[in-house]
Amino acid sequence: MVRRVNKTHSLSRLSRQIRKKRIGLMGGSFNPAHQAHHEIADVARKEANLSEVWWLVSAKNPFKTDGNMMPFEDRLISAITIAGDKPWLKVLDYEYQLQQANCFPNNRASSIITISNLRQQFPATTFIWIMGADNLIQFIHWTDAHKISKIVDILVMNRPEFTYKALSSKSISILGNRCSPSCLGSGLKRKWAYSFSTRNTLSATKIRQNPHIY
Repeated sequence: MVRRVNKTHSLSRLSRQIRKKRIGLMGGSFNPAHQAHHEIADVARKEANLSEVWWLVSAKNPFKTDGNMMPFEDRLISAITIAGDKPWLKVLDYEYQLQQANCFPNNRASSIITISNLRQQFPATTFIWIMGADNLIQFIHWTDAHKISKIVDILVMNRPEFTYKALSSKSISILGNRCSPSCLGSGLKRKWAYSFSTRNTLSATKIRQNPHIY
């Protein structure tokens, strides 16, 4: 059983605060969390006019081997540390809670289940899914990627080393109409946007490979 970290935000405490807000959802392993995650969240908040950004620390990532994964609690703590005391940035162990409730097939995180549950719990809230350009490349291989693109608008944040591959990937074919980040979350038709504003090349892989540098 993972000990609840004090600064983790629970949905029960947030439920009265988020009605009719625009919330950016940023899922990931955060293995570990780092300043590029913070930059992505901040730029997304400003460009998409978000009230808050939620970091959803995954219990298990279906695209990453367990051998390379830090323990969940360590990843959660790293996210809380990087998030700091920004009132607009929340760190949640929501996917861990879903896993404990046996909501995920094969005990691995599923974004469609996470998003669907949040939309059901908070029908008056506008959720926008935030992903990095590297994730857009493999998005077409996600479980129920087509369904994800039909129930939530998507904001793709630039990662300089993946820009060309992302914008020429097959994943774009299953997304909605492309628009500017500020237009996300409006209207009935699902949309997606690409932000070129993030330039930080730091990654969790680089940190794990060169911990003495970072």
